[in-house]
Amino acid sequence: MRKILGFFALLLLASSSAFAQAPAASTRSAALQYEHCILVASSRDYDQVELNYGQHGKGGSSDAAMMRTDQEVRKLRSAVAALNYLSTLGWECIGVSTIPSNTITDQTGYLLRRAK
Repeated sequence: MRKILGFFALLLLASSSAFAQAPAASTRSAALQYEHCILVASSRDYDQVELNYGQHGKGGSSDAAMMRTDQEVRKLRSAVAALNYLSTLGWECIGVSTIPSNTITDQTGYLLRRAK
């Protein structure tokens, strides 16, 4: 009789702890969607900046908002000012790398993203 009561007590404890487990959230449905671009800074003083958002590739982007943003960035003529401006628009820098160039100075690329 003690064994049967012990078994049911153990069963009761196991069943209550099973309800305490939260169901795992689906990572696919919860994943954020991002859009990306690269801020390219060139020249020795990094005073020539432009955005690359896929506009030059085959079937490239013709996003009017990105075109206006690129025009504003080019007016800033500073990588730091451009990064600050883009951060106010929701962009975050997720990587920096040197882009080899055939010209005298290499370019620096700042990989940016923002949630769609």
